[in-house]
Amino acid sequence: MMAFGKLPLMTIALVLSGCGGAPVANNSANEQAPLANAAEPSNAAQSNAEAISFKEGESEFRYSWPKEAAEIAPLNALMRATGEKFAKETRDGMAAEQAAANESGYPFRGYVFAEDWSVVANLPALMVLESENYSYTGGAHGMTVVKALYWDKAGAKSLAVGDLFDVNALAEAVRTRFCKALDAQRAEKRGAPVDPNEEGGIPEFNQCVNPAKQTIIPSSKGGKALDTIRFVIMPYEAGPYVEGIYDIELPVDAATLVAMKPAWKASFSAGS
Repeated sequence: MMAFGKLPLMTIALVLSGCGGAPVANNSANEQAPLANAAEPSNAAQSNAEAISFKEGESEFRYSWPKEAAEIAPLNALMRATGEKFAKETRDGMAAEQAAANESGYPFRGYVFAEDWSVVANLPALMVLESENYSYTGGAHGMTVVKALYWDKAGAKSLAVGDLFDVNALAEAVRTRFCKALDAQRAEKRGAPVDPNEEGGIPEFNQCVNPAKQTIIPSSKGGKALDTIRFVIMPYEAGPYVEGIYDIELPVDAATLVAMKPAWKASFSAGS
């Protein structure tokens, strides 16, 4: 895979998410045709109010965001500027790859970039958005980045994950529940219990991972406060590509509330 498809877009993605998004495999995209993921818009894309998109031959681009975000002028401006930057990088990458293919005599298989934002929590002080960003720049399969954006309404700015949590304290508070839930999902995908002492294979795929290094997405089940925290674990972190993304959802409890930064503690409450 060419460096363009991973580095420039990824750099912007990490700045926007503020929570350590990383390139990951889309477990529904294994070995599919390059355009399969972008050609059929997700539910979020179909309902989103704003979008930047184009399709040129074997290449396709889409970046969309919802009405709730579009109604906040500085957030709307951030989304639009980011989408336009991604669109330019995608066009530049398409041109470079097409030229390289022509020069080297291999087929140009197209470029795809699709990112659709959706709101997971919209509280008086804070909006939390999530996106799944799919890109294909040649090769056997595409890659996906799961991101979160935390929007401070009063401050009119995006926040880093460290603005909301003491991330290391949060990891310690949830570690037991997190590791148990991860192994349960592994066992379901693999059809057998996880054996951390299994010989052969990759040891890390049978061990727990650090919650602090995952994409952290707080959400609201009750609609009044952030009462749930999701940890999105990328493939190659907790398992091989074929196992796809692991998504661990844990209710906020008294222990996790201790890890919230004082400025944002009022936005959280214990979940059921």
